[in-house]
Amino acid sequence: MNTLAREVRGAHEQERKDPGSHITPVWHYLAVLATLLALLTLSAISALFPLGYWNTIVNLMISVIKTLLVMLFFMHETEARTLTRTTSALGFVWLAILIGIMLTDFLARSIVPPPW
Repeated sequence: MNTLAREVRGAHEQERKDPGSHITPVWHYLAVLATLLALLTLSAISALFPLGYWNTIVNLMISVIKTLLVMLFFMHETEARTLTRTTSALGFVWLAILIGIMLTDFLARSIVPPPW
């Protein structure tokens, strides 16, 4: 089992050293592009429905999904080194913390009708 793990680790190291060893097919990028465009359309349509404060939450969830798609496929986080993945994940966690703080402030406020 130990030699198998070393062989697999060696294969991964060889893939990292040779940039041409992993080539993503074009259809992956086209599928992600179609998904991103569908999510863009969904977020634009969701703005038309009066959901109250849920509009913000729904649109933030859609944007988180779009961010994850871009990180995983266009930034090649699935093939990145462990330190790169950890740094990206911590940046994403920090963004989630900031959005959570913003949402607690937003949801704690009372609804004030516009003056017109």
